[in-house]
Amino acid sequence: MRLLMTIQYLGTRYAGWQTQANAVGVQQVVEEALTRLFGSRIRIEGAGRTDAGVHAAGQRAHADVPFEIPSRGLVLGTNDLLPPDIRLLAVERVAGDFHCRFAAKRKTYRYCIWNAAVADVFHAATHAHVARPLDAGAMRAAAEALVGTHDFRSFTVTEPEVSSTERTIESVGIAHDGPRLVIDVTANGFLRHMVRRIAGSLIEVGRGKLGCDAVRRALEPSFEEARWTAPAKGLTLWSVEY
Repeated sequence: MRLLMTIQYLGTRYAGWQTQANAVGVQQVVEEALTRLFGSRIRIEGAGRTDAGVHAAGQRAHADVPFEIPSRGLVLGTNDLLPPDIRLLAVERVAGDFHCRFAAKRKTYRYCIWNAAVADVFHAATHAHVARPLDAGAMRAAAEALVGTHDFRSFTVTEPEVSSTERTIESVGIAHDGPRLVIDVTANGFLRHMVRRIAGSLIEVGRGKLGCDAVRRALEPSFEEARWTAPAKGLTLWSVEY
């Protein structure tokens, strides 16, 4: 029986989502909890491979389990075995050939910034701190160039491990409420460091260090690298839609 899970986690203590040989990933911790609950080895597959220090409000993952446990009991039982910075929010039964990553239609990442002279201790784990005032209007104007289908090689690692760096961004929203500034990016898929480099570039625009056309230039075939990568702790995988 294949289950689709919705998982929330604070990524501060983890080396990313994926299980690794020399560090603890969120995937490993969830697999260990499910294995204890079912009494047999359970492996899971995630919809997004978040990097070290990145969080998730709505990570999705699927797993094949040997027998049925009522949804409420499965959620509560798993959470009893998980550390407090990882929570299983919901489970649902899906078809045996369903794949949470390949079936995803769109994903949304949220980048959070605490834009005040002094960082706030209650937001320190999930918000990047930018002391200098940001011009949200300039950031919105620059972000318009990102919407649509583009080659985002400027916004990823130097040697990406993918066959194509082309992605389609459906929307970029920037909300500024008091000291809190939030960037939401929704796309059909993302490259490694893509949202952090988008956020880093928009922060430089907001600080007045880059012009509003800098983001557009980074998308041109001449390839002007977006060198500004915002800190991991401000990034959250917000949702995965099917």
